Amino acid sequence: MKPASGHGQPRIALLLAGSLLLAGLQQQLLLRRPPRLLEIQASGASSGPAALDLRFSRPMQRSSFRDQSRLQPSLAYQWLGEANPLRLLLAGGQRLTQPIQLLLQGGDLRQQTLPPQRWRWDPRPRLLAVVPVGRGEQLQLRGHDGRWRALTPELPRLLNVQPLGDGSGIALVSGGSEETAAAGQDLWLLPLQQRNLSRTALAEPQPGRLQRLNREPLLFAHLSSNRRGDLLIQASSSSEPRGSTQLRSRDGRISSLKLQASGPMQLLPQGSAVVVPELEGLSLRSLPGGPERRQLLPGSRDLSSFCPVSGRALLVRHWPDFRRSLELVEPGQPPRQLWLGSAAVLGSACDRSGDRVWLLLSQWRGQQNSELLALDRQGRVLQRRELRGWQVEPGAPLLFDPTQQQLLISLRPESSQVQPAVPVLIDATTLALKPIQKPARLALWLPAD
Repeated sequence: MKPASGHGQPRIALLLAGSLLLAGLQQQLLLRRPPRLLEIQASGASSGPAALDLRFSRPMQRSSFRDQSRLQPSLAYQWLGEANPLRLLLAGGQRLTQPIQLLLQGGDLRQQTLPPQRWRWDPRPRLLAVVPVGRGEQLQLRGHDGRWRALTPELPRLLNVQPLGDGSGIALVSGGSEETAAAGQDLWLLPLQQRNLSRTALAEPQPGRLQRLNREPLLFAHLSSNRRGDLLIQASSSSEPRGSTQLRSRDGRISSLKLQASGPMQLLPQGSAVVVPELEGLSLRSLPGGPERRQLLPGSRDLSSFCPVSGRALLVRHWPDFRRSLELVEPGQPPRQLWLGSAAVLGSACDRSGDRVWLLLSQWRGQQNSELLALDRQGRVLQRRELRGWQVEPGAPLLFDPTQQQLLISLRPESSQVQPAVPVLIDATTLALKPIQKPARLALWLPAD
């Protein structure tokens, strides 16, 4: 066998040198290229009316985005984050009355400028309503232009409606009419495609095909969702009368939760845990995928509502003398009592971290009168309004929209037992009522995706 020729070694060296030179040239070209916006999406976990999360191909100068970006209409905002990613946060207390035109511009740490981009953004939620039609009910959506359109066919009765927290769909529980109540309940999922953030034109949500999720009729079903779009289902059927609890992730994965609860469970908005009512009190349990944890708040309490800032919530505590109190809970702090009285608590809502709280009460003075209170975080009454001429529709929640600074509730005219309830918007500052002339047994917000 002949020894290997040494002529191949210079060729290998030349190839290696060429490869290194080419890699260096490519690196220099990449460094000279302007940075790119890799991802932009609405953020649900916001202390203000709305926020956008942005991820770039390189670390960016936050100050350059602060100086060069523009919003129309002119709104107060700030940039948060260090280099990459960044967050655009609208300041609290502002009312959004139209879509936002966003001019996005700034530079990276090497003084390369992101090519100017124009985006259209509308973070305002839309109004959902359970509307009586024919001999049944139908879920309808009100667009920002004020027009209504049907999302579902006519169903005998809609017992539960749960918009997914990321706006990607709506879960429904339907039941038969009073004559066919023995037929049981069905669980449905209606996918929605939203376009509330776009470089071109915005569009109204487009419903997909209504999907039935249960294989056999249900005896009952309770639903909850979080901002990630996960869906928690507590249900029972004739084959499983003791009930089961499932977590359906937005990506389609289904997990069975082995949790014993004395009432309806609620997912935390940020998606890391679930609030479980137990005989000893309210417990906070972690979801599958993380370390198993259980935190217990003893006492007879019900979860009333969540605040927009993570970890804040309002609880209703029941006392032995039949009084009730409203409590604000915050991470690492004992519950703060905001109100105590003998009235029935019909609903509550809070702004940001609980700086402002709204409490809906039912007083009994010969006849039922409902009253709406606005409180600060020390429990001082800032405003009150008696809902004269109105009755709160049973089971209707009180909901707050931070983008337009307004509350939503379903009210029925007190003078008529026949006339159906209507959605009523309430100014969060003045508590002025604005009824919407649309029969609706239930009114909810559909989050903007």
